[in-house]
Amino acid sequence: MADELAELRDRIARLEAKDGCLSTFNEYLHYLDGEFVDDVIGVFSEDAELQLMNYPPGSGENPLYKGHKEIRPIYADHRGIKTRHHTSNATVNVHPGSETADLSAYFLTAVIYGLTGGIYEGSLKLIDGKWFITYLRISSSWGWRVPHEDPPFLDNLFGDGTIRGGRPVPYEQYKPKK
Repeated sequence: MADELAELRDRIARLEAKDGCLSTFNEYLHYLDGEFVDDVIGVFSEDAELQLMNYPPGSGENPLYKGHKEIRPIYADHRGIKTRHHTSNATVNVHPGSETADLSAYFLTAVIYGLTGGIYEGSLKLIDGKWFITYLRISSSWGWRVPHEDPPFLDNLFGDGTIRGGRPVPYEQYKPKK
């Protein structure tokens, strides 16, 4: 009976970890599109690594940025681009012990007069009860320009008309009563 209870606790911990990882990833997307630079940086661990494949687009370069100081300019430069990121096929593998995990997901990004996409691949770690991205690789692999005559709909602020100004619902990790 004790073994079954321990196994159930481990399984529940893995499910909660998966939810925490997905929440952190979704926070990243909300903050990115909302241009909340400090919040975007806040989902990365202090020593996180961000790798952008074929960046700038078409260059064949794969730069690696380490730590908040190097990562921040990438997201600060993103302001004003007016993007809307959509992800699918998100998969999380929580490692034994439920303190680290790997994540992958497809993405499509609507931009003014265009659509791009690729794959996110990353690792997360539970630090002081919150999940942080420790490594994120962004591979932008496809995109299209859209012929246009009408003005785009992305001129509105990301959070217009939303309850929390475009910020996600906060995720709270379950804390058992002692």
